[in-house]
Amino acid sequence: MDEGRRWAIETFGSQGVHIRGRVAELVREEHTASADAQEASGHRSRGVYGEFWRGVLERFEEFGSLPHATLLPPGRAPYKIPVVNGVALFPWRYGRDRDEDLASTPFVTSDARVAVFELGGSVAQGELDLGVPGPGLTVEEQELATAVEAAISDCAVTANRVVVVAISSSPMGLHAMSWGGVTVTSDGCLVWGFIESLMDVTVSGPAWGVDGEKTFTAGEPPAKVIRLQSEPGDESDVPASDDE
Repeated sequence: MDEGRRWAIETFGSQGVHIRGRVAELVREEHTASADAQEASGHRSRGVYGEFWRGVLERFEEFGSLPHATLLPPGRAPYKIPVVNGVALFPWRYGRDRDEDLASTPFVTSDARVAVFELGGSVAQGELDLGVPGPGLTVEEQELATAVEAAISDCAVTANRVVVVAISSSPMGLHAMSWGGVTVTSDGCLVWGFIESLMDVTVSGPAWGVDGEKTFTAGEPPAKVIRLQSEPGDESDVPASDDE
């Protein structure tokens, strides 16, 4: 089993592989959007791209709809981060060029960053067990995920665990992107128990989440729409497939 996939499952359970790929994808999408916005602005300052981190935070909110996940503010921060199976997920833009040293860059620079390490064991949405395997998992990986999620039910296993997504980027490029489990030192730097580059990781399979605005008994049931396929001689030039 791939080491990165194994770690993701051991950390987040059956959604771990999906989160691993989706984190990489969301960061790349936000970098492209922010770099494009910076170029379109025509500004000499890099303030437009400077909103990159906020954009990543907002994109990470989708993880809050996963089973056993929620969104919580670290301390009094005016934003929320996802906590999945008791593990907080925090994006951190530590550098702006290829030469910045991840190991020596202080992480704890605010009360909110301290509070990130106090979010474990928070109440999360439950998951209805339908016996559906995790997204994109092999049989071996699903067996591991099942064992991990049984252990995760013990709050002591996940209490105050934090995964940081460390990013170095500028409007010129996405220079580095890694993630891993961390602890913090007395001088505010991070110690990585596991670290993996996500630069070449791609999303793996769909995941199903919990839509907080819908229930089993709310809303109109979907209705099947029947359309005629384009017939020979149809002059609309619109293929039937375009109506789907």
